[in-house]
Amino acid sequence: MHKQDDSQQSAELRQAFLRHLPKRLDTLTRRGLRQAREGWDINTLSLIFREVQTLAGACGRYGLLDLGEKLFAIETALTDYVDQVLLPDEAHSLHIATMFEALRDLANAQSDSSPAPMRRIAVAPEDLERTDNGYPLQLVPPAEYWRRFGDTPAASNVVPLRPAAVPAPEPAPAVVETPAPAVATAVPETVIAEAPREPAPAKAEPVAPRVGNARKVYHLTDGSPLACEVDQKLELLGYELSLLDRVDELTEVIGAIAPHLVVVDAHFLGDLEPIGEVLKVARAKSNHRVAMLAMSELGDLDVRLRAMRAGADAFIPLPAQTTDVMARIAELTEADQSDPYRVLIVEDDRSQAIFAESILRKAGMQTTMVTDPLAVLDELDKANPDLILMDLYMPGCSGMELTSIIREREAFVSTPIVFLSGENDTDKHFEALNAGGDDFLSKPIRPKHLISAVTNRLRRARHIQRRSQNQNPRDPVSGMYDRAYVLDRINAKLAADEATSHAGGLMLVDMDEATARREQVGLIGFDRLLSQIGAFLANHVEASELVTRFGETSFVVLCPERNADELAAKAGDLRDRLSRESFDVGGAPLPVNLSIGICPFAANLGDAGAMLNAAERAMLESRRPGGTHVSVYRAKLSGDAALADTIRQALRADSFHLVFQPIAALAGEDGEDSDEQFQALLRLRSDGDKVLTASHILPMAEQAGLIDEVDRWVLGRCLMVLSDRARQGRPVRLFTSQSLHAARDPSRVAWLRQQLETRRLSGNRLVLEMRLPETPGERQSLAGFAAAVHQIGVGVCLSGVEPGDVADQVIAHLPVDYVKIAPKCIEDRGTRMREDLRRMVHLAHQHNRRVIAPRIEDAQSAATLWTVGVDFIQGNFVQHEAQNLDYDFRAAAS
Repeated sequence: MHKQDDSQQSAELRQAFLRHLPKRLDTLTRRGLRQAREGWDINTLSLIFREVQTLAGACGRYGLLDLGEKLFAIETALTDYVDQVLLPDEAHSLHIATMFEALRDLANAQSDSSPAPMRRIAVAPEDLERTDNGYPLQLVPPAEYWRRFGDTPAASNVVPLRPAAVPAPEPAPAVVETPAPAVATAVPETVIAEAPREPAPAKAEPVAPRVGNARKVYHLTDGSPLACEVDQKLELLGYELSLLDRVDELTEVIGAIAPHLVVVDAHFLGDLEPIGEVLKVARAKSNHRVAMLAMSELGDLDVRLRAMRAGADAFIPLPAQTTDVMARIAELTEADQSDPYRVLIVEDDRSQAIFAESILRKAGMQTTMVTDPLAVLDELDKANPDLILMDLYMPGCSGMELTSIIREREAFVSTPIVFLSGENDTDKHFEALNAGGDDFLSKPIRPKHLISAVTNRLRRARHIQRRSQNQNPRDPVSGMYDRAYVLDRINAKLAADEATSHAGGLMLVDMDEATARREQVGLIGFDRLLSQIGAFLANHVEASELVTRFGETSFVVLCPERNADELAAKAGDLRDRLSRESFDVGGAPLPVNLSIGICPFAANLGDAGAMLNAAERAMLESRRPGGTHVSVYRAKLSGDAALADTIRQALRADSFHLVFQPIAALAGEDGEDSDEQFQALLRLRSDGDKVLTASHILPMAEQAGLIDEVDRWVLGRCLMVLSDRARQGRPVRLFTSQSLHAARDPSRVAWLRQQLETRRLSGNRLVLEMRLPETPGERQSLAGFAAAVHQIGVGVCLSGVEPGDVADQVIAHLPVDYVKIAPKCIEDRGTRMREDLRRMVHLAHQHNRRVIAPRIEDAQSAATLWTVGVDFIQGNFVQHEAQNLDYDFRAAAS
């Protein structure tokens, strides 16, 4: 990459990392403190250790040396426990908790001087971990807290907080960062309303005031997931946010200090009228706009009318996406912060033009007056108007003719044009609108009517422009995105929970023999060539994939869904297609070749900079003699041969072991669905005392040709467990994973039948779980295998199923008994995915398939899946994996 651009790239990478660092530190410190205080779990310990490692390296790389030192100290303290698969004792846990507290305090201290400060909240230590359905309880200001502000602007930014719905006594609070997704600050700016909690007064230290002209937001909230996410984004965007849980508190603070926005959540919809009355008074007294946003579980016309009549400026029916809510909040709060509205007045009558100009200028608009219609085109680019106010009849060129000419200009295709004329013929009005006008105002017009008509048009035009820019920061000509935006999207994906489990990755695309091409066509021609290559890449990727210029001769392509093999196939296809193109840079057609390096998110490198470095190394590797010019970065795996040997020894020594996790019905049911049933999970303790999961064991077993032996070991051990439980009079059903190799093994069904007969077991106590096959041939093999095992009573479960045409086909035609949803579909809580899941579950039920949702971690996910119609759930929310089968299904059902 060219050194001239390195500093800019480094700055953008650092900025993208810093933007998401607060959330990552939130999650890390919350998990670390909770584990150290309440007890350790080996899986969570591994997650914490991996995140500490990643952040320590990134902080050092981006110059955050103090934070890096604290993180490295924690990494050192945890290393031995992770390597030996041990849990810290009480003394070491206290020491580790102290280290996490020191990390939190340092982050808070640095936030005071940072241009993008971290969130800080005053909360009592024992309330730090209090949650409701997995979401931290909100913090709201106490009654009449505004009286403490005083009359100075600085004092109005200092708002003490108290924990809501916490009946315990209040000791001295500690300043901590809030765990995502809930964020609360103590400065009023916009109001948001949700379900009430029982108030519990408590004392807290005041939060340091914010600096700047932030928008005031009041949020009346009960801490729902959507509200938590909205609060977090408001805080990160610099809004001064106050959270309240009672209507009387809300009306009180509105009466004291008028906000810029009030957001009322669905639970408080019935209280909109009294809120609206107080807002009406506040609007009359305030010198800025005071808006209200209402949310509702219902979206019918009556509810919308009631909200609007109560003074709501915007209405959002639920469920809704956080991005949609934030877009509406931006529209409502940023309108009066935008540049002045620009109006071009085209009027041949100078006195009329001056009249309109004076009215609009007094309303705060920036105006340009043109009395010669033939001079309008020259003024368009200079004035760059948001709206054109045009007379209908003018000498030399009518308003309709001029409108048609203006609409030919690409930059002004959507600029509102409002006609102003004394014409009373309605046919002429329609002609004018048909010519490209947006509205028609009849002379004479009262000043307030002119201001209202123009302002409403301008506000809508600005909102449409802002939405377009926010949702699609993409160059309309080349199709490429801003580099900073793409880097931010990469870091946002990395900051998400369980980021490494997601598919996707990025490509670094670089031109071969770039120096020779530059000398051949010159600097101007070379720049034109790069623009054409960027446009080609943007036109040959999916809509969800982003392309941006990176470096002097390189491009980055962000692919959020493709796995490593799919990325390599796509890169090869792009390279082949482009090599067949000829680019015109002012001379003879010029062929171009590319080299492409790929870094998947599964590489777990921690931040965008590390991923781009890895992709660059892969790209350089692809150019070596004999290379294919497409290479995937793969972490250097050590000890593959040793792992394969460990698996062989485990098979010989029978040293694998199983752990179990219950599969619970979402609703009490009779018959087979009321049976106790567990998922059997394969584990192996290696020589280094590390516990290897199936995700470590099975790929190596398949690579080493040992997968059939591992499959038979798992089945044999599950049959032993079933036999023991049958002798105890406590029968269970076991779900056990098998590879697709089993479906292709002609002797497998006969072997399984013999095992069942020898142990005198009923086949209906066993369910074989197999991944959804990718090819039609594999699906055909699985169909035959499933039909064969059904003859001996054994069930079949299809896992990793995502809504779509393939799922519909296999559910309808493959003879399976259970369908297990792909985990990433459960993580996606969008309305569309919920509807797709509901449709897939309905189809499964039509074909007598039962549906299981795995990896359920919280009550909200379980509740959502219940509404979708899922039959069973599995995951830590039900019970963590264990070596025994002790789970009280009856108590859980009650």
